[in-house]
Amino acid sequence: MNKLKAINTVQYSLQLLTALLLLYFTINSDSPERVAIPILLIFGWTLGFAQRRITRKRVNRLRKNNRKDVLHEG
Repeated sequence: MNKLKAINTVQYSLQLLTALLLLYFTINSDSPERVAIPILLIFGWTLGFAQRRITRKRVNRLRKNNRKDVLHEG
């Protein structure tokens, strides 16, 4: 795993952990109506994760196509 992948993985993991901890502490607090904030954070994390997967698939597909197409200029 290269350094950029490792940094991205740690970043996304920390964001998810932070959102889950905030959700847990908000539910157990005196004001559970504030639970929308951690839910939005988790939703944002999910969107980022999906975007990351789509990007990885596209990059891998482009790499595969470039290996097959020797005359490709781009």
